[in-house]
Amino acid sequence: MAIDPKLRELLELLFCYDRERVKTVKEEKRLIAHYTTADTAMKIISGRTLWLRNAGVMNDYMEIQYGRSVIEPVLRGQTGKRFFALLDGVKWGLGQRVQRQFAEHCEHARETVFMTSLSEHDQTDALGKLSMWRAYGGPVSGVALLFKGDVVDLELEPSLEISASPVLYGGPERFDAELQKVVKGLEARSDLLKEFEPDHLLSVCGALLQFSMFSIKHPGFAEECEWRFVHRPFEFAAAHVTSQTVTVNGIPQTIYEVPFHNPARGPLYDLPQLNLDEILEGIIIGPCHYPETVFRAFVDAMQSAGITDPERRIRVSNIPLRQQW
Repeated sequence: MAIDPKLRELLELLFCYDRERVKTVKEEKRLIAHYTTADTAMKIISGRTLWLRNAGVMNDYMEIQYGRSVIEPVLRGQTGKRFFALLDGVKWGLGQRVQRQFAEHCEHARETVFMTSLSEHDQTDALGKLSMWRAYGGPVSGVALLFKGDVVDLELEPSLEISASPVLYGGPERFDAELQKVVKGLEARSDLLKEFEPDHLLSVCGALLQFSMFSIKHPGFAEECEWRFVHRPFEFAAAHVTSQTVTVNGIPQTIYEVPFHNPARGPLYDLPQLNLDEILEGIIIGPCHYPETVFRAFVDAMQSAGITDPERRIRVSNIPLRQQW
């Protein structure tokens, strides 16, 4: 289903940072890497689904609190006041409603949001990021699934209710600068805002602040060039993004599965634009004790999943990293 042109314009004004990052990914032909354990990657390929985990159990769950600490002073400042004044120009009190909604999101983000992390990846990089291998490499064996950059396009499959959100690295000053761009764009098109119902503006402006909270990190992590795929099932459910209970690192938990193309599963899963054979550029096997064994296992799994020429797509990093446990 195509996005209405006026709604697309509004989203591009609100999420201008996202569109800039999408443009960079496409122009520079970057890949998008999902670092995870070999065990989880094997389940993703065999099940033809990408796992979204609850924000509260992810490695960097405390970053949601960091994002909140960055955003709140900006919203209290001049840029925030200009933003909310624009909304009040549509209907008095709308700015306050957006603020209340953001406060509610802050209180319940860990319980109600499911996401996964990915990183931009240069096509010439055959090794992967050392910082990521320190998180996932070692005896457990980490891998990077390399997807084509098209997967971060927000319009790839709107019915999935998945948002691709690029991480912004910095503190309040950096977020203030980006919010100023949003405000200036909206001020120039204030007539566009008045074409939407207040409740619709509440939804999209609330999403801007909510996604920002999930996607702001300390500048010390900037080399990761991270993206996050975000799903809010309690607000925007999707019929083909379903929950499962799995055990990850000994912790039973609920995940949501984003489907890849798998028409044998039913018409809802006929998603040719998400065909793993087309969008999975390759796999990097990170530092581990048994890279040859892992290589052969992924060849077999990819063949079973209908992914052609797996030997060509898999690279072994051979980085001599050994973690002590």
